[in-house]
Formats: sequence, C-alpha cells, structure tokens
Amino acid sequence: MIIILSYNYHVSAIGILDAMTAAPGFLKTKKRYQSIALPHDFSDEEMVRDWTLSEADKKEVNRYRTNSRLFIAIQLCAVRLYGRFLVEVNDLSRRIVSYLNSQLELPPSLTINTPDRDATFSEQRKNILTYLGFSKYDDNAGACLEKWLSKQAGQGCLPDELFLRAEQYLLNAKVILPGPSVMERLIISVCSDVHERLFESLYQQLSAEIRRAIDELLTAVPGDQRSLFYHLKEYPPSATITSIQSYLERYWSLDGTGIDAIESRIVDPAFMDYLYKLARRYNAKDIKRFKENKRYSLMLCFLLETRKVVLDHLVKMHDQYILDMLRKGKQVHEKKHREFRKRQKKAIDMVLNVTHLLLEWPDDSPLNKVDLWQRIDEKKLLESVDDLHIFKRLEERGYGNLLLARYPSLRKYFPEFLHLPFQAKPGSEPLLKSIHLIRQLDAGELKILPEDVPTYFIPKELRRCLKGKNGKIQRNAWELGVAMAMKEALRSGDLFLPKSKQHVSFWDLMLNPYRWEDTREAAYKDLQQPFKDQVKAQLILQFHQSVGEADKRFDLDTFAVIKGGNLKLKRDDKAEIPEAVKKLQKVIDASMPTIRIEQLLMEVDRETNFSRHFIPVQQHHSRPKKFYKTLISALISQATNLGVVAMSASVDGVTVDMLRHVLQFYVREETITAASAEIVNQHHQLPFSVVHGAGQVSSSDAQRFRIRADSLLAAYYPRYYGYYEKAIGIYTHVSDQYSVYSTKAISCNPREALYVLDGLLENNTILQIREHTTDTHGYTEIIFALCYLLGYYFMPRIRDLKDQQLYRVERNVNYGVFTPLLNKTADLDIVEEQWDEMIHVATSLKERTAPAHVIVERLTNSFPSDRLAKAFTNLGRIIKTEYILRYITDKDLRRTVQLQLNKGEYRHNLPRWIFFANQGEFTTGDYLEIMNKASALSLVSNAILYWNTSRISKIVDELRKQGETVDDDLLAHISLLPYKHVLPNGTYFVEGEAKSDDE
Repeated sequence: MIIILSYNYHVSAIGILDAMTAAPGFLKTKKRYQSIALPHDFSDEEMVRDWTLSEADKKEVNRYRTNSRLFIAIQLCAVRLYGRFLVEVNDLSRRIVSYLNSQLELPPSLTINTPDRDATFSEQRKNILTYLGFSKYDDNAGACLEKWLSKQAGQGCLPDELFLRAEQYLLNAKVILPGPSVMERLIISVCSDVHERLFESLYQQLSAEIRRAIDELLTAVPGDQRSLFYHLKEYPPSATITSIQSYLERYWSLDGTGIDAIESRIVDPAFMDYLYKLARRYNAKDIKRFKENKRYSLMLCFLLETRKVVLDHLVKMHDQYILDMLRKGKQVHEKKHREFRKRQKKAIDMVLNVTHLLLEWPDDSPLNKVDLWQRIDEKKLLESVDDLHIFKRLEERGYGNLLLARYPSLRKYFPEFLHLPFQAKPGSEPLLKSIHLIRQLDAGELKILPEDVPTYFIPKELRRCLKGKNGKIQRNAWELGVAMAMKEALRSGDLFLPKSKQHVSFWDLMLNPYRWEDTREAAYKDLQQPFKDQVKAQLILQFHQSVGEADKRFDLDTFAVIKGGNLKLKRDDKAEIPEAVKKLQKVIDASMPTIRIEQLLMEVDRETNFSRHFIPVQQHHSRPKKFYKTLISALISQATNLGVVAMSASVDGVTVDMLRHVLQFYVREETITAASAEIVNQHHQLPFSVVHGAGQVSSSDAQRFRIRADSLLAAYYPRYYGYYEKAIGIYTHVSDQYSVYSTKAISCNPREALYVLDGLLENNTILQIREHTTDTHGYTEIIFALCYLLGYYFMPRIRDLKDQQLYRVERNVNYGVFTPLLNKTADLDIVEEQWDEMIHVATSLKERTAPAHVIVERLTNSFPSDRLAKAFTNLGRIIKTEYILRYITDKDLRRTVQLQLNKGEYRHNLPRWIFFANQGEFTTGDYLEIMNKASALSLVSNAILYWNTSRISKIVDELRKQGETVDDDLLAHISLLPYKHVLPNGTYFVEGEAKSDDE
C-alpha cells in the first residue's frame, strides 16, 4: 500500500550552504504536526499484505471488549506498519475497516469506537507496544539515532533522504517514531555538523591550482561582462562549427583544472548531483559570498558534473552536425538529380537517334565524318554525351562528392573532437583504432594511411569515393566515413565516453553488479517474471493461449478477414455520437461561466492547495512581498508564453524583478511537477472523474511548436514547418481522465517511441497506469518487450497493420486460421540466453538509474548486432503478435485505443488556446526554460480540467434535480476540456487581489 505522510520533507539548501542551524527546517510548517494520512486507492493485494491479522494477533485483540476490538486491531496494524498510532481512525478506508471486521467476525460498522478516557487509551497503547515488542522513543533511542544519522550524513545523504531512512531505521529497531518536528530538528543539527566537516575535508584536498581555476571561472571573461561560470550553465545553440569549437574549448578548460584527482573522493553521487543543481541556481556574485570551504566544495561538484554534461552536449552536437550535413547534401543532390534527369532524357534521345542512324547506315556507303555531321548536330551530340557522363557520375558518386566537399569544414572541429576520451565496447575496436590513426596523422606521426585501415564501417554513400585513381584509400573520404560511423556508434553505445553522464558504457547505466546480485531474486518477484529455466515454457504457453482466444473471437468480428494467406482489414464503423450527447454537450458548454485564468488558478488552489509545493531553493519560510500574486503571475507568464516583461505590464504591482526572483527560486521543473501532480491526485478523487475512466489507461503523443531561438533541441520538421523553420516537441502522457501526468520537451528528430517509458516510469501521481497507447510513431518491438517486463499492457494504434510481420513461437505448430499469417518464428533461444540481463535492464529502468529514453535509444540502435538488443526485439515480436491478433478480433480493445488517443489529441487544442503569446512559438532556446514553460502549461491544463470537472458535475446535478435523466454512460462521452470560457489574455487581477500571503 502506498503511504502518504501528511508532512512534506525537502532538502534545506540554506542548511547545507549557509548556517543550517539557523534555518527553520525542511518540513512545511502547516504539515509539521499533522498525523499520518492514509490513501483510499489501493489494491486488494496491498490491503491483504498490510492489514491481515495473524492468529496471535486475533488472540491478543480478543482479550478486549467487543466494542474496542476494531480500534485495537487498527492500532496494532498501524504501529507495526508505520511505527505510529493513528489519531483519526475514522479516516481509515472503509475497505480496510470491513476487512478487519471480517477477520474478527465483527458486524459492519459505520464508525469506530475510540476510548472515552485518556487513561484507557494510554493503557491500551502500553499493551500494544508490549505485545509487538516496540519501545518508546527516549533519550537512549535518540542517541542511537543521532549516531546512525551522523554515519549516513557522512556518506553524503541529504536531509529529505535521511528523514525517510531514519523512519525506517526506527521501525526496524521497533521504536515508536517521534513527531516529525523532533526528527527534523535532529536531522538539521546532524547535517549541519557533518556537512560542514565534509565541506572542510573537500576544501583541504583542493590544490592551489584548482582553487585558482575556480576563482577564474567566477570572474568575468575579458571583453565579456559574464563569467565562464555563467556560460557553462547555458544550454547549447544548434550545432555549427563555431558552437562545437566553443564547447570543445569549455571542455578542455574544465578538464585542465585537475578535478580528476578529487572526483573519486566525493562520498555520494546524489550529494554531488544535488550541489551541482544548487550551484546552477546562483550567479557568480552569490557564490562568492559563501565561506571558502563551502564555495570551493560547491564549485568542485559543479565542475565535475558540468564536465559530464558538456561531453553529452558535444556528442549531441556532433550527431546534429553530421545529420545536418547529410540533409543538406541530400537536398543539393536531389536538386541536381532533378535538373540533370530532364537533360539526361534529351541526351538519351539524341544518342539513340545517332545509334539508329549508324545501325541503319547502308553497307555499300562508306561512313565518314563529313557525311555524319551533315545529318547530326555535332555540338548537340557532344553536349548529350557530356550530360550522360555527368548524370552517370551523379548517380554513382554525386552524393558522395557533395559530402566530400564539406570535409574541409568538418576538419575545423573534428581533430579536437577526436581527442575526447573515447572508449569502445568489445567488437568495436577497429573504430577506436581509426580514431587513433587520425590522431597520429594530425600529429605528423604518420604520413599516409596504412593499407590495412579498417573500412567496414564506411557508409555506402562514400564507398565509391573511397579509393582514388591510384587504387589507394583517400583520407578525406575515409575520415568523413569515420565521423559518420562515430555518430552511429555513439548512439548505439559501441563507442562511449566514461567521463560523460549519459554516453557511458551501457552497463554503467544499469544497477551496478553488486546491487543487482543483492536485489536479483526480489526483482524477479517484483516484476512477476519467471526465472530463466522457466521463461521459454511460459512464453510458449502464453502465446498459445492468446492465439487460441483470438481464434475463438475471429468469426465473431468482421473487422479482419484472411484471403490467400494475407490479412485484409476493413475500416471500423465510426462510433456515432448520440443526439442526446450532442444536446447535453451544448447545454454544458453554454452553462460554463466565463472565467479569467488567474481567477481559475486561485480557485483551484483554494481546493487543492497546489501552491504549497512551490518551495524556494533556500527552504526558508519567509516570502517576498506579494508572493502569492507574483507566483500566480509567474505561472501564467510561463503557461501563456507571455514572459516576465509583458506579464509585469499586465499586472498591477508586480515588477519584472519580482517575477524573475520567484521564477529563479520557486518555479522550477520539480516544483511545477509536484504541484501539477497534486492537482491530478485531487482530480482523481473527484467522483465525477471516474465517469471517464479509473485512471489506469493513458496515452502519449508529441505536440509540435515552432521555435525561433537557436537551440540544440530544435530540429527541422518539414511535415508542418517546411525545410527552413525549426520546431520542438512537447511530449505528454494523458490519462483516461484527461489529466496530464508527465511532460517532456523533446527534439523532433528521434522517434517518439524513445520517450514512452519516461512518462510511465516517472509518474509521480496516484494514478495506477496499467494500459498505455500511442500512435504508430510511439511503438517499436523493443517498447513492446520492455512494457511487458515492466507490467504495462502496451496497445498502440499501428499504421499499415495488415502489412505487419507476425511471428510464431514454434515452427511446426498449427495455429488454426492464423497459421498463414504467422510465417516467421521468433528466436526464443536468445530470449532465454539473455533473460537475466533483460530482467536486470527492466529493474534498472524501474529504479531509474538512467533516463529511460537513453536506455531505449541504446537498445534500438544496437539491433541487430547486439545480442541483448536482439533478445528484446524477439520478445517484442512475440508480444506484438499477441497484441495484433487481439486487436483485429476484439472490438472493445480497438474502441479503447481509439477513445484514449482521441482524448490525447483533443487535449492538444487546450495548450494551443493557452499558449497564445508570440504566435504560440517558443522564443527561448534554453532547455530548462522550455521545460518550465511546458510544465507550467501542463499544470494550467490540469487546473482547467479540475475546475471544469467540478463545474460540470454541478451542472449535471442541477439537471438531475430538475428531473432530467443523465446517466453515466451518457456522461462518458462528454468532454471535460471545454476551454473557450477560460480567458488567458488581457489585464490580470482586475477583479481583486490574490489571497493574502499569510494564508
């Protein structure tokens, strides 16, 4: 069961960076003294696990009077489970109460009897503690906890994590947990001392050279008002020679500081990552104010992490530069090809005419030039021959020659790029050898290319240009081929950078071997997957059952027929919208009151209190003047794309500086995400939301937005924006209740399927997603396999479904009517061989050891050479086949998929309505700023959804009171996202001020 504690715990930046003992704490004041809040949304398995009474428990409970037994049973389970007694027992889920009553053979109860006297409750608590072997939290327990906390904090553990670990430590020790404020004060005190010692220890290890390098980073660059520290925090522009050279310089500047010697001494990666993120929030002037030990330690962590990030940026920039080079080369080649194709046709006609003339020349008439040129235009013939030679070269080597023309430009950054610390996985050593050869050529250690240089990786575009007239390999073609091969190898992980963040070796992205061995058996149980020796049998049995069920349904559904061994599909009947639905929708739309966007946000906040999640980096509870009004204004400035300048002009009493301050320290991706999740969670609890679904089905899709700014994230998207304007994608995961539970800014270049798992695995709401759908861009066979392993039922809408290759699991088995379609066999042997590694990958994804899209991209680009990727693909083929057979025979499944995709696509209208400023185009190229805007847009979308759902529910109640029949089946077709009644523009807060900042 998911336990939601009714207090909030966050890291105290002030505590770590500037006198933690002076900080008020990292728990929210309003939540510090409240008791545990229990969820009402959990599975039967979770209830049985946490609230089942043993025979000994029942014997103990039955010692009490009948009317006290339920109360005692609740407290007994609560102490064992949470380490605390429950105060508000009547807030417990009715399902749990009924389950306990049934075990104790008690009658159903509307309320739970509680002790009338404190003395009685005190005696009962004493008895429960004695029975369970628990002790009270006293001075001795506090001293042991303080000693344990010091050890954990010494390993770099941060306050929020310490709070969770401390609770578990006391629970394991069977000690009743003290109040949250007691734990908070102790953790702050311990962290203050331990982190101070950690900073001092790191500071003492820094050489004078490193300190001097840090000081230089914080000093403005000559001729520039900004420091290198500022530039290191920038998100890269698009990949050009100049930008790549600039980032190479930044990398070598970082690498030359000597930080390698210190990296291994950082006690905990999470601690280093936290300090890196914290440093990004400050400017050079702010950081200079810290004490020396804290300043240099903070900057050391920033430099170590930034070097990794810069390496990742350089890999992406090289990838984008090569892609852009290929794109431009292809455009020029196609243009020339079209031009000379017309001339070629005329040339062929000319040459054919001459050929016919020669063939028909009389045998008795001698052929001489004079007679020939009298009948043929010599000039046109020679031009035609030239045109044919040009077209032949264009066909054979034209594209390659166009690429070679760009070789001098590539050389402006490529020699430096090759000196990055590349390594290769086994099997890719020839590519690494090629990199060393180019380094030697550049250094003058080699004069010419050796005859045995590796060439297997040279792409076909350059093959015909590889050798010159002398038969020797041309360096320009070969080196350009190496650059192109490096792009692909870095994508697949065949080539990697151990010092980077995301482009490390594949297994460095996974749980480390020691952790995997410790959790291996638990991982199989958690994923509910068989062990290696059972997997083939289970997959075969599951496949046969799926095919058998589809075979039974086949004649009952007219969607698919099989003719001549081929699958033929007809278009599904379009679901007709009943007139009653149209009428009701019009009534609801007409009844929705017009509301300004700021008023809507404040109303939703009054009901959900989402604003409590906007916590400053420093974690202090003092807030700037007019904080609440500024916060709402800042959110609107992001969600509407207005920006702070236009927003300040539209709000009385809120300045640009006030907005910037709130955006810098309060409105960040993590706080927006937490606030949005709060709205989603409370929307899920609204009775009316269940009409549209249980929150277990979702879909994901990318919505494209034009971007004016120069950014590495931007890419050309010809389908909508032509070849001259760039766009980005905002990839959202939408539940069947219309709520957005994940938002990510992505490039338009890669396939959307890379990002499907990110949203599912990073879901921080109470929605228990079980089934997920996408359009055809969101599916690959590897995604099918990973969803299967992670417990999600993946059900994409696949274009050209009838042309999909279907697979069987056994070669000689008759699969009934589907036998002609299952004409290839999936390789179960490789699945069995790699099964343990596949479970390792799935567990790592669940533990979020690396972003899911990074792991999926590696697997996708490694196929078919990599055996692990091949195993995932073969498992995916089996699962995909089972799904397609169900899809073509199950009308309800098809409707579920279509309905959910329609919800996601319909929701795209709302962001277009809200994101109105600057023609709905992004004007910033910074990834963090883009994510802030995209996340704020999703938050506002969820707020509108919450407000709409509440109002529509009231409208329906009024209709029913008037005697109208409005059943839930009818309401399921009503959209919860009408939006034209929401006014996103104009002057804000004209109807009154925001609530007091003290509220």
